[in-house]
Amino acid sequence: MPATPQSDTQRKHRLTKLGFHFLFVGAFAMFGGAYRTSNLLLILAGLIFGALVMQWRWSRKSAECVGIRRRFPREAFAGKPFRVRYRFTNVSRLIAIWTLRAEDEIESLSGNAKSVAISGVGRLNPEQTLISYCDCLFTKRGLYRFGPIALMTTFPFSLFSSRQYGDATAELYVFPSLLKLRRRWQTRLASRSGGETTTARQSGSVEGDFFGLREWQTGDSRKWIHWRTTARLGEPAVRQFEQQRRFDTCIVVDAFCADPESDENVELAISLSATFLTQLSSSPSNRMVLACAGTASSAVIGGGSTAGKRSMLELLSELEHSPTPDVQAAITKSTQIVGRGQDLLIISPRSLEEATAENDALRRCCEPWMRTGSFRWINVSGRELDQWVASPRKEVSNSTNRSTPIHPDQTPSELEHASAETVTQLSGVDSQSARDARDTLTDPTEQRDS
Repeated sequence: MPATPQSDTQRKHRLTKLGFHFLFVGAFAMFGGAYRTSNLLLILAGLIFGALVMQWRWSRKSAECVGIRRRFPREAFAGKPFRVRYRFTNVSRLIAIWTLRAEDEIESLSGNAKSVAISGVGRLNPEQTLISYCDCLFTKRGLYRFGPIALMTTFPFSLFSSRQYGDATAELYVFPSLLKLRRRWQTRLASRSGGETTTARQSGSVEGDFFGLREWQTGDSRKWIHWRTTARLGEPAVRQFEQQRRFDTCIVVDAFCADPESDENVELAISLSATFLTQLSSSPSNRMVLACAGTASSAVIGGGSTAGKRSMLELLSELEHSPTPDVQAAITKSTQIVGRGQDLLIISPRSLEEATAENDALRRCCEPWMRTGSFRWINVSGRELDQWVASPRKEVSNSTNRSTPIHPDQTPSELEHASAETVTQLSGVDSQSARDARDTLTDPTEQRDS
């Protein structure tokens, strides 16, 4: 994000509470000195008004001489802290900036939650650049908009508050929270519904991870011979590899929710889908298709690439639950992309019997996969989820019920529309990037909106 240009900024300069007190005392001294012809009072009034003018000029110039850039992390997941970095640059050659504060407005585009991310620097020398940070923790997935950024300073006497607002904004996808999968979950996912064969394929000529040594068998390749062990034993010994598996799966998310106030099971289904996609995307040989059925049906293809993984997670971030999701339409859109050669995995907050009872056409749509044994339905509202995830409901409960204390410097206007389950942040200066600074902010301040 580029530095805030001077043409796109708005500036506000206001007297603080202490400034109004100074102004009152100065006016009283001036009128009292004029009425009583007291030179001492007039000198006092001149000193007070001189301090006010000096404060106004200094704070105004300080706000105008600073450029700021915002940098997001590559990925942001709900329930997992991430760091937003702010780069402060002093473009002035003469003036040093002190006690600079940046307030970055945060607004959820999928809801009405608002908050403010706060960061700052203690001292910014002429033509110096410092990187400050704000550690954020979002408890809900979705698309969030950052900006505009407000730069504020009250240095040196806290008589004037100078603010500079930039028009530049940026959007950040907060992906669904990830769950902790149990061991050997890939073996369970690879097994078909009947448990007779596997849906995973070998990944071509790639041998896989080294497993051990064994005796020579007919058909083994000569390049697998371990010559040192062969010389020691006097008979051929070959290396044995653990075969890699390639998953070719279509994951369908059924965002069914009869009660909008109780969406825990829907969020579990979305989180489980995001966890599967994140884990499977780590292998470039895997191919996945994500189809979502909510207020609208959509599908996107992804694989082992970072771009494909991000496009699928973005689709899950904006998925809205519905009392009447069209799962059949989502499956149809996925088959239009890759056909029916993939295995079908449906993750839903209801059972297959409940879904097909309301829509008999859904069973007929899934019959081609059922006949070949490449079909699986995971009901996250039942005990089946415990076979995949370790304590999923406890993790979700802890993330949604986390307390968020209020920062003492926060004004009531900042808290008016803030959500208690939206964002928590901790701000400070990055010690590694500010190592060469002569004087930086040494005590990070904690900011949490509720």
